[in-house]
Amino acid sequence: MQNNNFTNILFTIFMTASLCGCVVPEPPKIPFNSSEVSWAQKTGSSTIKGCVSGAEFTAFDTYHLADGTDSSSPVMSSSVEIPQKNFTIDLLPESDYMHVLEKKMNIYSLRLNDYTILNDPRWVDPSVLPFIPHFSCPSAGPNICTSPGHFIFSNLPAGNWYIVASYNPTKEDKTAGVTVHKITTIDGQTVPFVSWVGALNKTCKP
Repeated sequence: MQNNNFTNILFTIFMTASLCGCVVPEPPKIPFNSSEVSWAQKTGSSTIKGCVSGAEFTAFDTYHLADGTDSSSPVMSSSVEIPQKNFTIDLLPESDYMHVLEKKMNIYSLRLNDYTILNDPRWVDPSVLPFIPHFSCPSAGPNICTSPGHFIFSNLPAGNWYIVASYNPTKEDKTAGVTVHKITTIDGQTVPFVSWVGALNKTCKP
């Protein structure tokens, strides 16, 4: 148990929240106006330089239960921040449709226990996907995924976005974390971005 990733610690939280309502993949129930976000398909000179981090407990208190078995709980002060090796970034260009979608994603973060649910294509209509710049690390390669927990997303158009960072579980760890923030890209400039899930000592730098 001492080697459990922090995401495993959150598993109970996510599962408990899931009992409050079933999350079913479905697109926002408002019309999608592609003209509002057509700029998102253009190549630009903006860059996002980001860091995505989580945490892991390195110490646990062990105690005996009344039934004779042993259990343990993490020592909160032993939390160590670690860069995330596996994560996905989605950029939702600001619009009425994307605003509804990002609100739904904020809810997903408390109800998901499977990363594949978040990236289920049924969350948005296929016609919307070309307007959402997207990549996953480390599969996007070293030009984007520069090191564990770090990325550089270049050639973006200038504009306002909702940036969604999804923490991908491994085969052993089925839970997922999600953060949603607003970000503005600027022509010719590099914009910093940091996403934390569970990290107590937040030192991750882009």
